[in-house]
Amino acid sequence: MRSYATVAHAAVVAVTGSGALAAQWATRFLASGLDVLVDDSTLASAVDGLWPEAQRLGLFPGAARSRLRVVSNHDELTEARLIQAVAGAVPAGYSGLVATDATAHGCSPVHLIAIVEVSGPQAAELTEFYDSIGMWPVGAEIPPDQRWQFGAGLVQLTGGERGPDADALIAVMRALRPSGRGAGAAIARHEARRLAATAVQPWRPGDSPETPLALYATQVEPDWVDYNGHMTEAAYLTAAGWASDALFRYIGDDEAYRAMGYSFYTVETHIVYLLEVDVHEPISITTQVLGLDSKRLHLIHMMYHGDSGALVCTAEQMLLHVDMNAGRSTAIRPDVAAALASIADAHAPLVIPTQVGNVMRLPFATR
Repeated sequence: MRSYATVAHAAVVAVTGSGALAAQWATRFLASGLDVLVDDSTLASAVDGLWPEAQRLGLFPGAARSRLRVVSNHDELTEARLIQAVAGAVPAGYSGLVATDATAHGCSPVHLIAIVEVSGPQAAELTEFYDSIGMWPVGAEIPPDQRWQFGAGLVQLTGGERGPDADALIAVMRALRPSGRGAGAAIARHEARRLAATAVQPWRPGDSPETPLALYATQVEPDWVDYNGHMTEAAYLTAAGWASDALFRYIGDDEAYRAMGYSFYTVETHIVYLLEVDVHEPISITTQVLGLDSKRLHLIHMMYHGDSGALVCTAEQMLLHVDMNAGRSTAIRPDVAAALASIADAHAPLVIPTQVGNVMRLPFATR
């Protein structure tokens, strides 16, 4: 059997048919970093309308609206690894995966809601494919209440018959993430698949790290803002945390590393807030390694506005490498230590940001 977990993000898929559901499937695939063929030209504008919502949910590496292509000849669809047949015809003699509403039933809006009910003779391959793009493929054995939690319940909670509000839907799913239940488990799966497919390749001996590293960019999420419409204090740290996660994956601290019982814990953080940012505004974060020893990592994240380039905030952090099974600090394992040493050497000539080491205090009063 072909491993779609390894090829999905270089794959070509097709969506046949028209209407809202076809546009949602096309948007889901585009957001997953795939090339998408469609046989209805009206889907292009429909995808344009859905694309900002997909961006807010989170894009896989390489995802781009420009990777949608309208074909004029049905035979061109045969290059696709999978055809999502919403309504249109499948080319005669096509031997790849075919998904219909009967064999791969999603819950609208498919580009945001992860559940897809899989059945039929190609169920195993379809399951592997949808799992690789962060969806939640389930079979007939799933209990009705779980099916409702993953799909129709979310729609009713965030808009009902009028259709869900995208910001509300994404916020609810993310709010449930820590619980690991229902849609919270689905959004966690999507994030894990998306981050594991990061476009930044892990460091290898001989690589020359960026100076500084530029590993993470995003938009301000709807659940990151307060009643003033600005990013909350805690959300700045949340964004910095995702930048740290990108760094961890770059140095080799991934799921396999944590499965061995090792990870980095943050023991101190100093955030300097410089500018407000509003919902959906783009931000990008660079990371500079300031110091390193056998157990500790000192770094600073610099957050910039994605359009203006203005410095939004800085987050200086001290991290400690721990043996999670023993519950104590331990030396960084050699492969990860080598990656960090390479980064530290590359970053040594960089200017130290003025925010590093700041002491928080009021000026001494004149007596």
